[in-house]
Amino acid sequence: MIISTILSTLISAFGLWMIFLFLNIWITLIFIIPALFLPLFVIAIRVSKVRLGNDYVEVIGLFGKKRIELNEVNKYGIFFSGKYTWPHMTSQMKINDSEDEDLIGHQIYLTTNNEFDLDSFRPTRHVRFPFRRELYFKIKEMMESKKTDAPHTR
Repeated sequence: MIISTILSTLISAFGLWMIFLFLNIWITLIFIIPALFLPLFVIAIRVSKVRLGNDYVEVIGLFGKKRIELNEVNKYGIFFSGKYTWPHMTSQMKINDSEDEDLIGHQIYLTTNNEFDLDSFRPTRHVRFPFRRELYFKIKEMMESKKTDAPHTR
């Protein structure tokens, strides 16, 4: 997130610099889109939200919203997927010992799959959103209470 903010700021600054340097209508038309990167990036960040209900989790983004019922969720957890690396699961011990700043770039996932496969999110219903410690432990508490509230069959 920090690197993306810095990158969008640099691109916007470069676009504005080119516009003011040349003061030509064609240069202005070409560099107006890069000049708008930072405002568009800030709007995308401000619009994204996670809404927790009693029995659902909803992720609201710039282009829509996804909702998943907690009784449909089979797997949940935290993972990190770098630009050049395969996705890696984050252990519970690391989550307990770390703060939000230590886990920048990690994502919380909830999926209806019985097996968690980080590479095939497309065919299943899922939600994922940036890691925040209090949000993860709230979801974990909701999932554990769902397991205890489930009817027992013999």
